[in-house]
Amino acid sequence: MSVAVLRWLWTWVAPLVLPWVLLVAVVAWPPAAPIGRRAIPQEARRADRCTWACHNHRCSHRPALPAVITGDRYLFGATIRGLYALGALFSRDRFRGYGIANIVVFCLAWPALMYALWVSVWRQRWRIVWLEAQLEASRGGR
Repeated sequence: MSVAVLRWLWTWVAPLVLPWVLLVAVVAWPPAAPIGRRAIPQEARRADRCTWACHNHRCSHRPALPAVITGDRYLFGATIRGLYALGALFSRDRFRGYGIANIVVFCLAWPALMYALWVSVWRQRWRIVWLEAQLEASRGGR
C-alpha cells in the first residue's frame, strides 16, 4: 500500500472503526458482559467500589468523586434529568425513552461530534501545511 492510502485510512477510517473494535474487545474480554440485557443487573453492595447496587439504590459508601460531579443535584443529576427529558420525545414509557436517549446521545450524537471535530482538525492542519508551502514558495524557497 502506498503512504497516501495508509494516511487516508489512518485519518478517515480508523476513527470510525477503532472505537467499535475496542468496544467489542472490552465487552468480549472475560468475564464477558452480556450484550443484550433484558433488565438492569442486580449485584450485591461492595464497600470498596460502586456496583450495580449503587446504580439501582444509591451508594452506601463514600464516593471517590466529589458531589459536584456525582451528586443528583449537580452534573450527574442534570445529565440524567436531561436524558429523561430527551427520552420523553421518543417514547411515553419513561424508561424506554431514557434508554433510547442514551443510545442517541452516547452512541450517535457524541461520536458524530467527535468525528466532526477530528475532521475539522485534520482540515485545519492540511490548510496550515498548504499555507506554509505557499509562503515558502512566495519567498523563493529560502
